[in-house]
Amino acid sequence: MRSVISDEKFGQIVYEESVWTGRKSIYVNGKPLSKITKNTYFLSDGEMRTNFVVQGNYLKGSKLLIEGREIQVTPPVKWYEVALSVFIFALVLVWGNTPLALYVLPVVGGAIGGLISGAFMILNLFIIKQVKNIGLKILISLGLCAVSFLICMGIGFAIFGAAA
Repeated sequence: MRSVISDEKFGQIVYEESVWTGRKSIYVNGKPLSKITKNTYFLSDGEMRTNFVVQGNYLKGSKLLIEGREIQVTPPVKWYEVALSVFIFALVLVWGNTPLALYVLPVVGGAIGGLISGAFMILNLFIIKQVKNIGLKILISLGLCAVSFLICMGIGFAIFGAAA
């Protein structure tokens, strides 16, 4: 993910963070900053040296601390993004552990269903955080929920078919 911030003192600050690896890069006016520690970078202009400290991450939201100032670089995850993602996991969890629902549609629950729906929950959270439109976030979440449910249902039918 890439964020571009305009600062009155430093000009254009570009912050890049990999969603999958967490690797971070910071550029000030096109010049890459040198890394001191895991979350500390520095900009050297002649004799002047300025430290940039990164706090947070992709999900919690990232902030840059520069000379006592705090600049929000990426927003944290919103409550409704978490709710949409947890719904995917909760649906399979509840359905797979309700005997009456299993007679209607057999859905694998337990470790297998939890692993599948948990993976889709995390995938959903990373995808919808990048989308701006709330309606599109809901559609993406419902689509991933349907795919997760169908996969768990297919495994459930296979287990019931093998047991019969």
